Amino acid sequence: MTRNAAELDRLLAGTPFAGDAASRAVAPLFTQREMPPDTLLFLEGERGGAFAIVAAGRLRAFRQLAGGQELTVFWLRPGDWFGFLPLLDGGPFPVSVASVEPSRVFMLLRDDFRAHLEKHTELCIYLLAHLAERFRTCLDQLGTLGRPGALPRLAAVLASLLPEGERGTVDVEVPMNQVELARTIGVAPENLSRAMSRLVRDGLIRRSSRRRLTVLDAARVRALAYGDLSLRDDRQ
Repeated sequence: MTRNAAELDRLLAGTPFAGDAASRAVAPLFTQREMPPDTLLFLEGERGGAFAIVAAGRLRAFRQLAGGQELTVFWLRPGDWFGFLPLLDGGPFPVSVASVEPSRVFMLLRDDFRAHLEKHTELCIYLLAHLAERFRTCLDQLGTLGRPGALPRLAAVLASLLPEGERGTVDVEVPMNQVELARTIGVAPENLSRAMSRLVRDGLIRRSSRRRLTVLDAARVRALAYGDLSLRDDRQ
């Protein structure tokens, strides 16, 4: 196995194509692309369909606002992937994606993927199972974000950054600034700030910097996110 093939095999383990059979089926279809800083990879609303995995560097996913401003939705680092739904349905990309530093990605084009699926129907069953799991997760998140108040919404974001099954102390990095995070979860920035201070005061988190923090009790953060915990005098 070549160096690039071994790297791609490792990266695929964190994608919807995880698993020996799935990764072996799609790995030969990927191509590698080098990106200088400020290179646009995907444009919001563009069709065509492609799936990409970040191998090196850092990319920014953003949306264009009505006033011409750009809103950063999330950051992409090595191991992160995007474009799965456009790969499946050929629909438009929901956000634009561009590199912010020298970066390298592995890409899978939709035309190559569709031709491959016609010959490997077992991969379709595997992907359907993955989509069903993601759909259930989305329904859970909708229930959380539908709850009033900044506290459970902030807790839901923090819970999404935690490793699966972790219940103790975890260092995490929030992938956007506080104003962008407030817009993403639909609360006012001042309410988000109060919610963050409340989690610090109640011993659930400790802030290291503007974007880095330590979740001191992952189990309680998840419980707050999913409605299984209510903090006293919660006015958020």
